[in-house]
Amino acid sequence: MVLGHCFESAYLFNKLTKEELGIFQFYGDPSCGLVGKNNDWCLVGGEVLVIKGLLNHTLWVVNDLKDIYGLKLIDEYKALVLTDPWAESSAIWLLTIDFSSLSKPLGVSKVRDFNDYFNKPYSEVVIW
Repeated sequence: MVLGHCFESAYLFNKLTKEELGIFQFYGDPSCGLVGKNNDWCLVGGEVLVIKGLLNHTLWVVNDLKDIYGLKLIDEYKALVLTDPWAESSAIWLLTIDFSSLSKPLGVSKVRDFNDYFNKPYSEVVIW
């Protein structure tokens, strides 16, 4: 699986079947994304965070998180999310994915505030 975007449109490309799957239309370009270790879900971040279940083709917008800057995969169903590092409200969040729970498939919990770059000049590299 290859995750990418063309301007504001995020998509996933299956290298084996040559199939392209549209994921989400962002306002502005997405800033980050990742595919789960088992190729059964993907996350794309931009002004919002979206998760796409690839086995059941469901899409969730994680309304609790805005202005996503970076993503890190922890294990098969957990990821860290960094919100805008130059904002006063910047934080690192833990996202837990549970496809067996239809009523609440996503768990979001704050790991810590992230003020290392607040009121500092823009940098291409953010260490978190």
